[in-house]
Amino acid sequence: MKKILLFILVCLGINFLEAQGFDDMSSFDDSQLSRFSDRPAQYILGTGDILLINVNLWGHVQRPGIYSIPSSYTLIELMSSAGGPSKSARLDDVRIIRKNQEVIKVDVEHFIETGDYSVLPPLQPGDTIVITGSMGEVFTKIVGIFRDLAIIVNVFILASRI
Repeated sequence: MKKILLFILVCLGINFLEAQGFDDMSSFDDSQLSRFSDRPAQYILGTGDILLINVNLWGHVQRPGIYSIPSSYTLIELMSSAGGPSKSARLDDVRIIRKNQEVIKVDVEHFIETGDYSVLPPLQPGDTIVITGSMGEVFTKIVGIFRDLAIIVNVFILASRI
């Protein structure tokens, strides 16, 4: 369901950009960009007068997506809200991408080993947190592709003998 919604949103975004005449990027100037990027940070007041911020969580967690979290939440609490990291998550290289295009590398494994909260930067509205996968997962996917190709070739060979 999430993939279908994402596809629809992407299609709507492309149609909007084409309608605005952005298909010809030579006519695109900074004044047009400012109406999209100069929006103030979005804050939400939750129940009990708790200040909520929106952050994006991508990658190898159980439930990636957009989260409205209390402004006091840490990266660990956000990941826990998303069901925790998947088995293939690479926790020594978590990236936080800020609205000002700053990229912060966070070693969550170090936090898990030491419990040192100082290695966890505070989350800000609009942050995008990317949790990458391990090389073992890439290797497993490649082996799976070769396995599937071998099965297909085997079926064709067996079918040609009939």
